[in-house]
Amino acid sequence: MEPAQRMLVRRGDLAEEVEDLNPPLVRSHSLTESLGGYIASESKDDRTLNVSLRVPEPKLDVALDSLSQLGTVTSRRVSSQDVTEESIDVQARIASLSAERDQLRTLLDKAVNINDVFTIERELARVQGDIDSLEHRLDHLKNTSALAELNAEFKKKRDPGPVTVFFSAIGRGIGRLFVR
Repeated sequence: MEPAQRMLVRRGDLAEEVEDLNPPLVRSHSLTESLGGYIASESKDDRTLNVSLRVPEPKLDVALDSLSQLGTVTSRRVSSQDVTEESIDVQARIASLSAERDQLRTLLDKAVNINDVFTIERELARVQGDIDSLEHRLDHLKNTSALAELNAEFKKKRDPGPVTVFFSAIGRGIGRLFVR
């Protein structure tokens, strides 16, 4: 039996201080498009830009590196979750339920009593519903492992006001009095 191919759900988080919010917005869109991904969400106000991108899993590090060049990185994190076993389990359950569905169809073809027909059809509908649900779960696992999630927050650097500059200078001057 061949070993199963690993299914990893990867996620990156990036926080960065920038001079202007427009370059990160433009770069996020062009980068996502060039990597074959999409923008899942974005929000922007006067001081902050939040962008959630979905990019092909192998390109997550490229996307992080590219966006990290736009300012001063304050936080960068990458995490992975292995969903291989869950995927194998879901596939096995689908196979088992499909076999059960096939047996029920055979019984339905042989059923003569109307009560038996209704009972088998009800059970067949339940089994098919379970199969559909598991197939949706498997599709979700495949999609989330194929496209990594990258959440980036860009904050505009605060320019110190005149009062801050004045008191910073006084603090530095006083500090020099005590240092030899």
